Amino acid sequence: MLEVKIPIEIHDYKSKIIAGLSVRQIAAIGGALLTALPIGVIGHGRISMDILPWFIIAITIPWVLWGFFTFQGLKFEDYFHSWISFNLLPQKRVYEDTDESLFQGLHEELLAEKIIKQRIDNGEEINQEG
Repeated sequence: MLEVKIPIEIHDYKSKIIAGLSVRQIAAIGGALLTALPIGVIGHGRISMDILPWFIIAITIPWVLWGFFTFQGLKFEDYFHSWISFNLLPQKRVYEDTDESLFQGLHEELLAEKIIKQRIDNGEEINQEG
């Protein structure tokens, strides 16, 4: 029997091209290979074989993160930008004293009711709209 998975949320759908990989993941693998192969070939005789693989891994990590890393629905570049702006840039925080504004609003409402009651007691005609 043929079975098709249907994602619950349409935004969770990702088209797969080859071997279950998306276009972004294939581009990341290609970029990593295009970066790692020349470094490996050029560095083969010039850099120690103890250091060269670690250097290649360090160079290809950004490609792999770009293609495969997601956190709470954010792609790597969006997550990285959010992390940088939250942790390294100065934050501007606006504080609002909610208790004072709450009491101010209640005071204004009570004052308005008191004024209306005084007008009613004085026999004035009151038109309340809204």
